[in-house]
Amino acid sequence: MKDMTEVKSSLETWIAAKMPQAERVSITEPEKPGMGLSSETILFDIEWTESGEQKSRPVVLRAAPQGEGVFPEYELGHQFRIMQLLKDTNIPVANMLWLEEDPSVIGAPFFLMDRLTGEVPQDYPSYHGSGMYFEATPSQRTKMWMGTLECTAKIHKLDWKGMGFSFLGEPKNNADAVDRQIAYWDNYLNNWIKDDPSESHPTMEAALDWLKKNRYEPERLTLCWGDARIGNTLYSIPDKDVLAVMDWEMAFIGDPIADLAWFFTLDKQHSKGYGLPRLEGTPEDEEIVARYEELTGWKVKNLLYNEVLAAFRYGGTVIAVLKKFIKQGIPIEEDMIYNNFPTQHLSDLLGLPSPGEKKQEYTDVNEVTAIVQFHFTGPGGSDWYLLCDKGKGSKHDGAAENPNCIIKVSVEDWNAIQTGELNRLEAWSTGRLITDGDLGLMALLEDMMNEFTK
Repeated sequence: MKDMTEVKSSLETWIAAKMPQAERVSITEPEKPGMGLSSETILFDIEWTESGEQKSRPVVLRAAPQGEGVFPEYELGHQFRIMQLLKDTNIPVANMLWLEEDPSVIGAPFFLMDRLTGEVPQDYPSYHGSGMYFEATPSQRTKMWMGTLECTAKIHKLDWKGMGFSFLGEPKNNADAVDRQIAYWDNYLNNWIKDDPSESHPTMEAALDWLKKNRYEPERLTLCWGDARIGNTLYSIPDKDVLAVMDWEMAFIGDPIADLAWFFTLDKQHSKGYGLPRLEGTPEDEEIVARYEELTGWKVKNLLYNEVLAAFRYGGTVIAVLKKFIKQGIPIEEDMIYNNFPTQHLSDLLGLPSPGEKKQEYTDVNEVTAIVQFHFTGPGGSDWYLLCDKGKGSKHDGAAENPNCIIKVSVEDWNAIQTGELNRLEAWSTGRLITDGDLGLMALLEDMMNEFTK
């Protein structure tokens, strides 16, 4: 993508052509919230004069990723069309404005949609350790889960053929829907992820072999969200009602149980994957399945298969993202490509050998003794560490001998993260925030770290 000055100038010209009734079209300074790892998101307001009246419209720009992305193909037009088709249904989505598939305008294909005001549970650090979900009441958390589940069930009840969703790829028959998924993710693992044929991912390969041997024919096919989860849902403030379901880049036509399994499998990443307990009010898998059956009137079948498929799909994207970080020079734990939450979960589901040591679970800051080392760089930078001794924090100058976690960041960027000007995920995924050690422990100590770095 072009630099932000060029993007701003190009967008003003492009938007003015889309709004012939408008005069003196301009946009505010584009901001990058840093949400997501597979596409670019930019926020700004369109400002113009119409019939002598000054007007303004807050919008979101989503652009295709630059360079090598997380997926072999990135169908931005599909996402735009999906949300256009959903706008006149009972599925809450943002209002779509314009699609531009010519990359010459800003350096990548993009679309614009209206911006809604709400909150999204954060992926990094985990929403089970901090942020809006952590701060919500147990009843609010349950409401959020069930609200997203109800939207997922409504998606599955749509007449996908009649509405024109066949452009996502129409299976020849019900069995072919599963075959298509397996073929896609087989290619993803063996041709997209691997740098050469000799590269081995034992847990992923064993899971793929199991998926091939246990194929089944689903009872029905539906439009599948593909990335159904609370982390892709915008909730109202403060009521926690669903304002919009977002991120349709993984949508497909298939067995709706695939969405259901993905829905709660991804939450395990944000709890077990960080070594954090699931917060009170987070429904158990059985509760989610029972409520889904009640909402749809369908009996949930082949759930284990789809849990394995969900963990395998997620495992593939985790490996792709980690390899992307390595190429960018962002440090990661040595064995993380092979020993991560998806591979651990696959080993549990299928009784496979464990890919490595599991994350320690942290439940109470008052039971933890740990050291977080800070390397603050740039003007005003220094080395110091935070000692948490069973809930009591203290700050010490210099470098600790064996810290549990290490954080390296400039003072300027850390302050921007604290004020919300810089999204933590954006800082981490671009190498401006470097973390080493146990992310779950960092999430547990989030409030204490904030207190000592004000």
